[in-house]
Amino acid sequence: GVMTEAAPAQGDLLIEGGEALRGGAWAEAREHFEAALRGRETPEALEGLGMAAQWLLEPQTVFRARERAYRLYRERQSPRDAARVAIQLAWDYRTFRGEGAIATGWLQRANDLLSGEQPSSEHGWLALREALLLLADGQLAAAGKLTSEAVELGRSLCDVDLEMTALALDGLVLVNEGRVAEGMRRLDGS
Repeated sequence: GVMTEAAPAQGDLLIEGGEALRGGAWAEAREHFEAALRGRETPEALEGLGMAAQWLLEPQTVFRARERAYRLYRERQSPRDAARVAIQLAWDYRTFRGEGAIATGWLQRANDLLSGEQPSSEHGWLALREALLLLADGQLAAAGKLTSEAVELGRSLCDVDLEMTALALDGLVLVNEGRVAEGMRRLDGS
């Protein structure tokens, strides 16, 4: 747009950033979220920036944005939002830095935050993150229990993303258990 128009509102920038993320336009998403943050620091804009930076493979920005978003969600007393970011950070510490103990600490924070909350998608994503760690450690039965719970939760909440991811991970557990045909059917979504 022409530079003479008024600065876009925070809400508009967040919506545009979200659309850019869904469209896979990571650099454009990052610009929208950074512009929103220049106007006002909000955990939503920081969380969006963290997502864009993850896809752009900019770990420093990922950690800075998500750790700040986590603190702001905690200050706002939004436990589910804080838990969601804690789950992301657990994954970041595991994948970007290989720091398993710190990753486990973030998952524990997410667990604590969600313990008093109604069942939500965040509970399902937490279960899947924990299942992946169990799977990596060869604890297949425990991983399978969590993936099955996440499948059920996804169905009950009508969260297709969660359900499909959980089914795929459940399939992976079955394949690792040697139940290959059954697992491959799960992975194919049939």
